[in-house]
Parts: sequence; structure tokens; C-alpha cells
Amino acid sequence: MMNDKNYTLDTQLLNKLFIAIAIGIFTIILGIFINDRIWPNILLSAIYITGIGFAGILFVAIHYVSNSGWGAIIRRIPEAMFSTLGIGFLLMLLVIFGAHHLYEWTHLDVVAHDPILLGKQPWLNIKFFVLRIPIFFGIWYFLGRPIINHSRKQDKTGDLIHTKKGVRWSAAWLYLGGIAFVISSFDWIMSVEPHWFSTIFGLYNFAGMFNAGLAFMIIMLIYLRRNGFLTSIKDDHLYELGRYLFAFVTFWVYIWYSQHMLIWYANLPEETVYFAKRHAGAFGLLTIINILTNWLIPFLILVFRKSKRSEKTLILASVIVLIGHWIDLYIMIFPPLIGNIPEIGLLEIGTIIGIIGTVSFVVLKSLSKWNIIPTKDPYLEESLHLHT
Repeated sequence: MMNDKNYTLDTQLLNKLFIAIAIGIFTIILGIFINDRIWPNILLSAIYITGIGFAGILFVAIHYVSNSGWGAIIRRIPEAMFSTLGIGFLLMLLVIFGAHHLYEWTHLDVVAHDPILLGKQPWLNIKFFVLRIPIFFGIWYFLGRPIINHSRKQDKTGDLIHTKKGVRWSAAWLYLGGIAFVISSFDWIMSVEPHWFSTIFGLYNFAGMFNAGLAFMIIMLIYLRRNGFLTSIKDDHLYELGRYLFAFVTFWVYIWYSQHMLIWYANLPEETVYFAKRHAGAFGLLTIINILTNWLIPFLILVFRKSKRSEKTLILASVIVLIGHWIDLYIMIFPPLIGNIPEIGLLEIGTIIGIIGTVSFVVLKSLSKWNIIPTKDPYLEESLHLHT
């Protein structure tokens, strides 16, 4: 019989998270008035937090449509991650006010004398850009919310119809939500350098986003188990999540390599400008760190079966991946906005602390509102007896 109890927020942890959130808010407010470098930090924070929410509902939807049963007992964690989409939306609305500092195509005098930007103006204009933000989040939220709602209703009724409806909504979310994610990557990140484009840029961002989401999920799961919640979780569940993370860090480096290989294979020298800016000089060091943190180090940690069943090694690999994802976004966003030398100072540190505090608080607060396990899920028994 399960002895799992519902999650309650620890007062000491709550106070620490409030301090972290306050530091993040203070950094943003102060930065807006004193340094334009705050805008790429806000954009990075918005994308990072949105990615955590997107990865959560993505994980749930994948398990629904594939009729996967092993993850039923941990499903409340990715469902709670979905709550962070609201914070991501608010930050993206704030980005609108700094669009002139972030996007070259918002400068009409520049566009008027640039044939490439003129050709992209029907899509890259501020009114349409602003309109697409609620469209993207609307797709993710209004297709994702029914998935969560049916999961909650099943806790009350145990009716299998809620699982079936969860599958249908998940299929729609995966299709439309995936398309929205790819286009949003083009809008929010790739258009920082509007003369350059990559057809697999959305897929590359997807890989990094899902890695970060899995890493966050692993850390949250271990935290809950260590503090007496989700005590029915076995090392086998950690092993499955570790395998996911191991697979996707490898997928990330495959897509990273493919972007470079395709330039050589298709003989597109004009596309090398983007990477030359990031692989040379001071940013070149960050590129090496990017590869180490997003692939090589977690790969070497997780390649062993034993390490995927160990809390310590999984936490280590997950923390490295979360740091690596921030570095990856930094490399994509900052170079054209700050010059050839990376600047990682108080603005960056303050917003990072804000990201950690905000995401952790929102997810834990959401977890505290519902049963920490889906008690009447038809796959729960299978999940409890998982053996790998």
C-alpha cells in the first residue's frame, strides 16, 4: 500500500525562494533603468522559464499518446512544471518593451535600406511579432490545460474516459504545440540576427529545452523523495529518466553538429558568419564550455548503468545540463547585442537567481494543490511495479 503524502511547502525553503524571486525582480527593474544589457537577460529568462513549462507538458503528452505506463507515478511533477508557462508569458510581454534593443528589424530606418530585411518585413514587424506571442502561449495553454484537467478529474472519478480524452488532447498538443515552438524559436531567438537562418534551428532549440526540462524533473523528483514525499518512487524510475536525459544530450550534440555539417555539405559559406562570431575569440571558450556542459560531461556521467540509478550522479548531471542550457541560450542571444566579449556580471547572476527561485516556487506551489500521485490512474499499478 502506498504511503505517499501530499506535498506541503517548507517554510524555510519558501523564504529562500521568495528572496531569490525578489533578487530577480530587483535586478530586472534596476537593469531597465541603468543598463540595456538587461533586455537580452529578460529574453533569455523568458525563454528558459517557458521551456521548463513546455518540457513538462511535452513529457506528459508523450506518455499519453504512447500509452506508456511507467511514468504515471511521477506525472504530477511535469504537470506542475506546466504552471511556469504563465511566468514565461509575462516575461515575453515585457520583452516587447525592449524589442528595439534586441531586434535589428524593429529599426525601420535600417530595414528601409536592407533588401533582406525588407523581404522579411511582412513577418518581422513589431505588430505581427506582438500578436504571435499570445498565439503561441494560447496554443500551449489552451491545448495543455485540458490534459491537466482530465488528469485531475480522473483522481476524483476514476473514469477511463478521462485517460482517453487526455490522449486526444495530447495528440493535438504535440502537433500544434510543436509547430508553435519551432516558429517561436525563429521569432524570439533566430531573428536576433535576421540575416541568418537555419531550417533545423527549431529542432536544435527543442533538444536543449527538453534536456533542461528532464534535468529539472530529475532534481525535483529526488528532492521530493528525500523529503518523505513520493516514497513509492524506486531507483528504476530514476533510471528511466536518466536514460531519457542520456539519450537527449546525445541528440542535442547531434543537432549541434548537423547545423555545422550541413553548411559544409551544402556549400553555404554565407552561413558561417553566425558561427564564426561564436566560435572565435572569447566566445570560443564559451562554445567549448557549451559542448562540455550540454553533452560531454553529462554523457560521460550517465553512460554507466549504475550512475543512472544513483541520486548523487543524477543530480550532478542534471545541474550541469541546466547550467549548460543557460550557456547555450546565452551564446544564441548575446553575441550580436554586446560585441565580441561575453559579459557575465551582476545582471546575469541576478536574473539566474530569479529564474531558479521563480521556477522552483511555481512548480512546488502547484504540486501542493493536488494529490502528489494520480491515485486512480489506470497505469498506476504498472508504474508502481516498474522493474528495469
